[in-house]
Amino acid sequence: MRLISTCSLLGVFGLLGCPDTSKDTSDTGDIGTDSGDSADSGDTETGDTETGDTAVEPVLDGVSWNFVEQAITTRDTLAIVITAHYDDGSTADVTADSTFSSTDESVAKIYVAGVIQPLGEGVTTIGGSYAGVDMSGALTVGIVPATNADLVINEVLADGTVDGDPNGDGTIDSVQDEFIEIANLSDVTVSLAGCTLIEDDFYTGLPRHTFADGTVLRAGEAIVVFGGGDVSALSAANVQFVSAVNGDSGLEYGLSFNNEGEHIELRDPTGGVLTTFAYGEGTDVDAIEDASMVLAPDVWGTAYTHHTYATGSIGDFSPGTFVDGTPFPGVDGRY
Repeated sequence: MRLISTCSLLGVFGLLGCPDTSKDTSDTGDIGTDSGDSADSGDTETGDTETGDTAVEPVLDGVSWNFVEQAITTRDTLAIVITAHYDDGSTADVTADSTFSSTDESVAKIYVAGVIQPLGEGVTTIGGSYAGVDMSGALTVGIVPATNADLVINEVLADGTVDGDPNGDGTIDSVQDEFIEIANLSDVTVSLAGCTLIEDDFYTGLPRHTFADGTVLRAGEAIVVFGGGDVSALSAANVQFVSAVNGDSGLEYGLSFNNEGEHIELRDPTGGVLTTFAYGEGTDVDAIEDASMVLAPDVWGTAYTHHTYATGSIGDFSPGTFVDGTPFPGVDGRY
């Protein structure tokens, strides 16, 4: 027997408001998925990707420098700038990336790119190069006389009877073995030509030594003057050794340093005082026998001490080296 629902039976007579089941249910696609609209997924415009413009590097169009042929002194420092020029109108300082040269490094040398350090008298050709572009020009250097800020008396041996043979000539001599060591503490090559060593109680300022023409001290160098004797056997880096040259007639007095005390002056050719050293009574430096008096530390120290007891001392004296035997630095050690 077929069962008929209540809604179906009563609905025949219009007695019950049952839902209209005859409605078309084929619109199930309205659930909201809109899957039919997925056809638009092809509009991602992948072909329209914007990659941006590629930067174009400027092309080197030329190189220049600010150097011109000129004459300077050893108190001058010359700075050179090399400039790169590009086709877009821009420029760049390329000094640090350039190479420099000097045909005579005894006249001038380049320690830092673009900085020309004068060292001695003469003419040299300065060269500069960048990216295969070479430039050159002549540089003339003159040496300046020493001033009172350039030199220092580093070591003095007043007692020539000290054990040993300071001047290295094989003869022990109380006059000839005395010495004075003068160092260049500046960054400038200077001339000592015509300068004199004076000790104030020897007659009326008669020089104990006159420096010869052509005597030059570069930065970091020293010169040792002995009372006399043959100093040709002595040799040390960045140091000159000479014997006293003075006007003594008959008996030679050498440097004539008194063991008990002395006031010594280094004077320029006009008589101006370049530097002084005093020891003994009434001074800050004790007179020392059997050893030299030396700055501690060497060259840049502010007080003199007994060489034998100085820190790192190699003995009673050290003409031509530091107190511990290390060499004077010379120009390459200063720049």
